[in-house]
Amino acid sequence: MQERIRHPEHRAHLARLVALGRPLACPDETEADRELRRDGVTHFPGYLAPAGATSLRNLLETFECEDPWKPERGAFMVEDAPPNTHVADIPAAPTLRALHDIAFDPSLLRMAARYFGSRPYVDSVQAWWSLSGNTEPEEAENFHRDNDSIRFLKFFLYLTDVGDDDGPHRFVSGSHVEPRVLDRRRLTDAEVEEAFGAERMLTMRGRPGDAFMEDTFGVHKGQLPKAGKRLLVQVRYSIMPSVFCSRTLIDRPAPVAACGADSLLHLRRRRG
Repeated sequence: MQERIRHPEHRAHLARLVALGRPLACPDETEADRELRRDGVTHFPGYLAPAGATSLRNLLETFECEDPWKPERGAFMVEDAPPNTHVADIPAAPTLRALHDIAFDPSLLRMAARYFGSRPYVDSVQAWWSLSGNTEPEEAENFHRDNDSIRFLKFFLYLTDVGDDDGPHRFVSGSHVEPRVLDRRRLTDAEVEEAFGAERMLTMRGRPGDAFMEDTFGVHKGQLPKAGKRLLVQVRYSIMPSVFCSRTLIDRPAPVAACGADSLLHLRRRRG
């Protein structure tokens, strides 16, 4: 359903209907909340201390990867990625308590709750490498809009240095509420610049531990790296469970919102 509803105003109206009767969001809107609503993105510089970012990177480096666009290649360690691999996804990510501790950060949950107007689901936890050595962008390395749910946010956490050559995330400020280029397809840089103007195309550079929260219904992409490799963690918060929810999540008590009696829940699914 969410993929057929493209107009931002229609999506917002449906999200308000979904929120009716659900536990209310925490009050006390912050400047970061206002920035997120206005621009579609807000930043968390130094969300993790350098030592914490290094520890998490070291942990993720121990797990096998898969190419989500070429699953027939099977599992591989990132240093042994097959030629022409763009993305090395880490399937173990949703099972890691270290990533759940980030996903269930009360400050992030409260921000998502205020954005949705009701409690959020922690819908998915992911981590992946973006690799250099390719000349043409693939899939999400082109501009596009996500349609994961009728109302959702994504929290991105860099675990490597990300400069202009390292595949920085790019986002068009304010595009999450504008009914332009609503086609369900990948968009060229020229199309996006013509529709919104080059001055609105943000580039997210950062150090390990830097993070940002984004409404990725807005136009965005993960830039094709020119050198090295980029590692990031992504958490999706959704107003309702999506078809993309993580299939494997560890058991843990549902966190309780500090401002209310109801829990901020996530969907627990297990492999059969």
